[in-house]
Amino acid sequence: MIYLTTKEVADIRNCSERHIQAGVTSGMINAQIIMANNNRKKYLIPLNELTDAEQFKYYKSHAIPIPEDLLPERKSERPHKEFDEFSAVQREEIAEWIRILNAWDEYCATSKLQKVPATEKFVQLQKVANSDLKISKGILYRKKKALKADDLAGLLDNRGSWKKGTSSIPEEVWQCFLSFYLDEAQHPIQACYEYTEMWIKREAPQLLPLPAYASFYRKVQTAIPKPVEIMGRQGMKAFRDRCAPYIRRTYEGMASNEWWIADNHTFDVQTKGENGSIHRLYLTAFFDARSGIFTGCYVTDAPSSQATLIALRKGIVKYGIPENIYVDNGREFLTFDVGGLGHRLKKSQKDKFAPPPVFERLGIKMTNAIVRNAKAKIIERRFRDVKDRLSRLFPTYTGGNVVERPERLKKVIKSADNIPTDYELTQAVEDILTYYMNEKPYSGAVSSDSGKSRMQVYREQLKEKRVAAELDLNLMLMRSTRSQKVGRRGVHLTVAGEKIDYYNDDLILNHFGESVYCRYDPEDISKVRIYDLDDNYIMTAPTDNEAVLAYGASKDAVSQALRKVKSLEKLTKQELKASQITAFGKETALNLVLATAEENKANAEEINPKVISVHRADETAEQLPMAVGQSNIVTIDKAKMIRNLEQRQKEE
Repeated sequence: MIYLTTKEVADIRNCSERHIQAGVTSGMINAQIIMANNNRKKYLIPLNELTDAEQFKYYKSHAIPIPEDLLPERKSERPHKEFDEFSAVQREEIAEWIRILNAWDEYCATSKLQKVPATEKFVQLQKVANSDLKISKGILYRKKKALKADDLAGLLDNRGSWKKGTSSIPEEVWQCFLSFYLDEAQHPIQACYEYTEMWIKREAPQLLPLPAYASFYRKVQTAIPKPVEIMGRQGMKAFRDRCAPYIRRTYEGMASNEWWIADNHTFDVQTKGENGSIHRLYLTAFFDARSGIFTGCYVTDAPSSQATLIALRKGIVKYGIPENIYVDNGREFLTFDVGGLGHRLKKSQKDKFAPPPVFERLGIKMTNAIVRNAKAKIIERRFRDVKDRLSRLFPTYTGGNVVERPERLKKVIKSADNIPTDYELTQAVEDILTYYMNEKPYSGAVSSDSGKSRMQVYREQLKEKRVAAELDLNLMLMRSTRSQKVGRRGVHLTVAGEKIDYYNDDLILNHFGESVYCRYDPEDISKVRIYDLDDNYIMTAPTDNEAVLAYGASKDAVSQALRKVKSLEKLTKQELKASQITAFGKETALNLVLATAEENKANAEEINPKVISVHRADETAEQLPMAVGQSNIVTIDKAKMIRNLEQRQKEE
């Protein structure tokens, strides 16, 4: 606390010292009274008794740093803000100052003192009542002026706010730092700081020295948008999974069979095949999104488009034809004759004939999940139930990883009698999924269906069941070939690398050289149905081969992936690109570290120790007593010294 004499206060106020003394004795000015050497009273007045302008004058005349709250307010056009636009803490501060200003007006109106003395007295009372409150006459007048101007921001304590958001880091340096920080190598902040210093030292030494590491650390925490940081350091998939917007699906208005979701699952169970091999089978399943029941399921040793059609056929026979199917981008779902090529269709193939895919013939609309999207398919959550409620029932349960693997598994595998067969697993899967898991309580998003079984929900929400006659269904589920011309040996299928010909005399006589395509049943390839390119049925032709090969392998499929351009993803890409250094060009951290290492290597000093001590592993030396001040550095073999002395005496 700074105290002034009555003379110093009088000089600041440009009045007589006697006037200041009168103010002290009347109580208008607070002061401490001490006794001087001549036994006379001396008044010491605290500096904060003066107005802000008087305090400013004192600090300036004595070359003392001026406190921030006494500096003249920076003139800036502050945007008008309504009361509800401020934070909760700011609103409380504004309300407190409004109460104080109203109390000030009331005190001056009821006080017998003049306005200025009453204000000074009010300030003193507020300091006593609230010691933490920063208040003075000048502050009161400024707050009052702001309130009259409807400038609520002027009621806040804005000390230091003028520099909020500013940084001591030059923009060129920050851009360089971001070039290293926003990298999927995920360099630590300290390393990025060092790389930046290396780069600036080589390319822009005029920007040295860099601000402290703490400045970079703080700015990393506040100045980099989180989506930009995740995309730059963790990649696009992490950005899409954690930051990109997604479509929230609602189920209240959805009916049963409106959406089926399909996917494949690897059983965490080892089984034994017909040839004695031990392996793990796969489940191709369709799942009704509204009710949560498994509709069509098929156990196979390898997911394929044919396994997909078999599972779909089982589901359609029992539950009807779905309106929509939601699948991922696997080949087993998107073969040209099952789902179509979609966006993978080459430009050279766009004008070529393509037979109507199976889904299209069934009147099913197919939708594909976004590639590598973690949130895409809720069926994967149901596969967790398959693991917990089905796979764990078998003695050869393997667990999903090494940590989950049961200790008993090795012993069970050694005992071949305990290994379930493929047939046993297949039968158990169909029964458990249909008659156990489909009857479990509904656990979906519609709260009104809570407490019901999944099958009950399916039945209640089934508005329409689309069915097809068995012959029509067989026809719609047939596989198709690409277009081909009828040749001298008719038409053909290529199955498992073998070419199978189909023809008869009528086909050659009446349709030779015409472009056609074939539909066939993969489980019976002894004949094919032939159609023209307008999808008109021509005839059924038998195979010309003496032996019909079994259908051994499914055809490869290409998929159609939905591309959804997200505005946030595009914006984040632009922000990430803008965050890269442009002023001097980017240099990789590896090159900088290698260059720095090379410089250090060139400037390395040769190691020249003051003492070099030689040690031998195969000798044990006995040390002589050391003289005063002697350093225990060199070890001497006393016996050897005596022998050398005796040898010299003999020679003499």
